[in-house]
Amino acid sequence: MKKIFKLFVAVSLLLVYSCNDNADYNTDDYLTGTASEGGAIVAVNKDTGGKLLGIPSSTDFATATVSFAASELDFSVILMSGGNDVSGYEIMKSLNGGTEVSVATSTTLPISLSYSTPEEFVSNLGIAPTDLRIGDVISFRTKMIRTDGSVEFAGPNEGTFSVTISCSSDLAGTYHLTVVRSNGPDVIFPNEKIIEVSPGVYKTESIYKWDVGSIAPDQGFNFQDICGELTVPEQGLAQGYYSNVVIGTEPGFVDGATGDLKIFYSVDFASGPVTCIGTYVKL
Repeated sequence: MKKIFKLFVAVSLLLVYSCNDNADYNTDDYLTGTASEGGAIVAVNKDTGGKLLGIPSSTDFATATVSFAASELDFSVILMSGGNDVSGYEIMKSLNGGTEVSVATSTTLPISLSYSTPEEFVSNLGIAPTDLRIGDVISFRTKMIRTDGSVEFAGPNEGTFSVTISCSSDLAGTYHLTVVRSNGPDVIFPNEKIIEVSPGVYKTESIYKWDVGSIAPDQGFNFQDICGELTVPEQGLAQGYYSNVVIGTEPGFVDGATGDLKIFYSVDFASGPVTCIGTYVKL
């Protein structure tokens, strides 16, 4: 099957600086800021999410229009520290790093933005939804206006969120999995589950149960579906439970006619890397 060319995809963000015990926000990651020098440290709500997914009219993504099937944005920014000399906050929006426009303002935080249609995503950008193409990125970032009239923006890990236009993806389900591996005979998992983590991002249930046993929460790995092309980003075994590196060796693919999957990856062990080809037959 001819593979669709690889796109760079990002649905970025989930960050936070913790200086309190607010259960509504993820406080695992710590950020640096300049609140002590004035300004503010802000963070993106851990429940922030967004997607703009559809079906392209052709595989020529540079020209193909997109029939959108899922449009959603729930973006919120909270004050984590400082802010005494900040008189206002704005959420700025841009397309592919172009001119920014203001789409929400407030004198205090939190500040939020919610969309449910493609029209809302492109509002004020001077384009229509039909102008969007697979791979386009709509970004949001937080602007702060200080009491002296100066302006600053939150750092890229503090108040920024991006949504990449991509293809609809629905790979969650149960599969009959056959793994061809370089260090032994084929292994079969008759009821392998694939779970959706976020739009276009999935996790498998099994990977090396025959080698690492069953002490981990699961032995799966994460992969991405980018318009029918499947990639495995570098990660730790069992979603980081082990330090063994799992990484894709070449792009996999979805069989458009059957819904079956083919994923190519390797796992590093002390004895060396083991390459695998996983064939997932939809049940």
